Amino acid sequence: MGQFSKPWNELTFADNFIFCKVMLEEELCKKFIEILLGIEISKIEYLNTENLVENYYDSRGVRLDVYVKDSDRVFDIEMQTGDYDDLLLRARYYQSASDVATTKRRTMFRKLKESYILFVCVDDPFGADIPIYTRTMKFLETDKVSYNDKSHAVFYNASAYNKVTDNEELKAVLRFVYENKSQSKYTDQLEVSSKNAKSRSEWEDDYMYFQDILEEEKELARETGLAEGRAEGRAEGRAEGREAGLAEGREEMAVLTAKNFLKEGSSPEKVSRCTGLPLEKVKELASKL
Repeated sequence: MGQFSKPWNELTFADNFIFCKVMLEEELCKKFIEILLGIEISKIEYLNTENLVENYYDSRGVRLDVYVKDSDRVFDIEMQTGDYDDLLLRARYYQSASDVATTKRRTMFRKLKESYILFVCVDDPFGADIPIYTRTMKFLETDKVSYNDKSHAVFYNASAYNKVTDNEELKAVLRFVYENKSQSKYTDQLEVSSKNAKSRSEWEDDYMYFQDILEEEKELARETGLAEGRAEGRAEGRAEGREAGLAEGREEMAVLTAKNFLKEGSSPEKVSRCTGLPLEKVKELASKL
């Protein structure tokens, strides 16, 4: 289900549009990251929400939901309500795009910022029924050498919130994402902010505008598909008509040739072999001469 497919009054914090609006509140966003990662952040700076990162004029851009940084770290938070098939590849691409977007031309590699790609999934993205999937990097051949490129990817399964036993704040956040039920002071704040976001008429207008655009694109795609189908059908019909006409013409010529042979005294068997007509057809023609 696309992010603009639900009616406005049914949207919750777990829907991308509302999530991005709530995360515009700096303290809520900072706290959200702290709870997810179990770290402390002094202050965040918005790189942009729903930021389109274009690395090269002919490359694929990525739209990042919530994209912020502190003094030496970059955080991309993605709210995911479905379509989990390519999450690992998306994490890889988002990581690369983020590095390019936040690195100046002459920056030395050792000064690359530590980066976190965080996917908050409403359901289980990988099927192991655990609440958190943390990617680790290592060398296969040895554990004696650490692999630390300062990149992190973490995937959260909100549907398994009840399996979080050592972090009540995280459990409450995941439950709020999954059930839209507040169980903590912080999720109370998220709930209030979500309702405030939905009370903003200009944001509702924006959402409805995007819905209209999406519907127009779907309708255009449907009409284009129908037109292409009709054109293809007409082309196939013309081709079939031509083929049928040619077949009919070939049969008429064979009949005419057969009659001429028969009039000259050729046997039906010989005429059948020469024209390709069935022997029964040739004998029928002979009986009518």
